[in-house]
Amino acid sequence: MSLNEFNPILWADTLLPALRANLVFGNLFNDNYEGTISRMGDTVRINAIGDITISSYSKDTDLAAPQSLTDAQTSLVISQAKYYNFIIDDVDMAQNHPTVMAEAMSWAAYDLALGIDNYLAGFYVDALGQITATPVYPVYTAVGAGLGTSTSTAFDQLIQVSQKLSEQKVPKIGRWCVIPPWITTLLLMDPRFTSYNTPEANAQITNAALDAAQGLSNDAYRGRILGMDIYESINAPHISGTVGTAGSVDIVLASHTMAFTKALGLNKTEAYRPPLRFGDAVKGLTLYGAKTVRPQAAVACTFTHPT
Repeated sequence: MSLNEFNPILWADTLLPALRANLVFGNLFNDNYEGTISRMGDTVRINAIGDITISSYSKDTDLAAPQSLTDAQTSLVISQAKYYNFIIDDVDMAQNHPTVMAEAMSWAAYDLALGIDNYLAGFYVDALGQITATPVYPVYTAVGAGLGTSTSTAFDQLIQVSQKLSEQKVPKIGRWCVIPPWITTLLLMDPRFTSYNTPEANAQITNAALDAAQGLSNDAYRGRILGMDIYESINAPHISGTVGTAGSVDIVLASHTMAFTKALGLNKTEAYRPPLRFGDAVKGLTLYGAKTVRPQAAVACTFTHPT
């Protein structure tokens, strides 16, 4: 569609804002090894030391020869390059409200970020822990002064995801989990989740400084389960079925900030005048890549929507 649609008799002061998804994964991956990246194919070298051998000691016995340390170096390659390139004709610029360019630029930046978020979400395949879950709807009936509950709800199974992280020796501070919207619905139906995650409780436990530093939106934060911060994203990997309905299969990625790293490289924007057109054009280029550096610090759980 051309900008002929943007030739009304009277313009409103602002364009109708477009609906946009929260970008979550890009804010949860660390950027510890980003360095300076200038072109496609650049490589970030990440150094590490391999395991140290521990041996039993016996008195009056010579020690074994000293172990030579091994280099556990891994590489993060800038493998992704995305661009945009659009033009607004001078006639349209003259007749239309100037916010067209601002909105177009905003959309271009957002769509690039959305592509990065979806790319990062795909790293769930590297998680050392790969488990499955088929939650049921939480059904509660009054039992005396307490509540009776179904078993194997989404809340129950996310607790098991947290358990898997513990079994993989993942630190408790810094854990996060990204769920699709339908799992949020199941959690909000569960009073064990909602009674604990009150606004007052979350005001005490949420690391606001960390969230602000990471750029995480409060709109994406859903609460905590056993110290694991829960975020919602429609970019959570969808495997099969109709999104959000019975039988839908989606991935819940639970991890720690140490597990995945990203590197954003050249982020360049240029305005120019195409020689064969009367109009203002803008083009932009972004280079990026990511790497799983500690797969043992991540668990990917395949959730199937209950029928």
